[in-house]
Amino acid sequence: MRFRLFSARGFGRRVEAAGGQLQFAYAFTDTVLRPARPCRGAEGEVVLRLREERRPQFRCRLLLSSGEVHSTQGFAVKRSALPGGKVQLYEGGRGDALRVARALGFEPAFRIRHERGRAWTLPGGVEVVLERVHAYGGGRELDLGWWVEVAVPDGPLARRRLASALMRLGLDPGSAVAQGLPEVAGRALAGAARSRVEPPRSNPRRRRP
Repeated sequence: MRFRLFSARGFGRRVEAAGGQLQFAYAFTDTVLRPARPCRGAEGEVVLRLREERRPQFRCRLLLSSGEVHSTQGFAVKRSALPGGKVQLYEGGRGDALRVARALGFEPAFRIRHERGRAWTLPGGVEVVLERVHAYGGGRELDLGWWVEVAVPDGPLARRRLASALMRLGLDPGSAVAQGLPEVAGRALAGAARSRVEPPRSNPRRRRP
């Protein structure tokens, strides 16, 4: 589940108080690639992204994801239709990765920068990440603020573990954002573009001779 925070102050201490162990810090930029025509898999929208990681290691990968939001007993959870959540199609240089993407019929749409990221593990295999997110596209930069994501392993106890983790972290399930960040960023950039479009000017009245 993904949540947007008004402020990240003190959240790291809250995670550690809940038993979280810091695993690593991270930073990366995703270039979201879109097909020429809308593409949906059996379980939802297909997204291809070029991920350029700076921390904890330097690498560049093409990742394919497909998923859909499921609502169960008040929980809106996005589940992947692919093994491992995201499938790596290629790892190498940025230029070669873009060539592979274009060969598959995808073109760059916009970028999402993930900064100051930290990842923790809570008891029971619960994963928690905190990051600052910026979106870039159409000559615009948008600060999307701080985001938290909480994930639990699939299994019969998944819902119970998720509910327990959210309670300990002080996160309200009702405030979860069901959409993935590519959709959130794409809509925000589109909205910013529309808000900057000037209304058409009316034709000046012709003067009578």
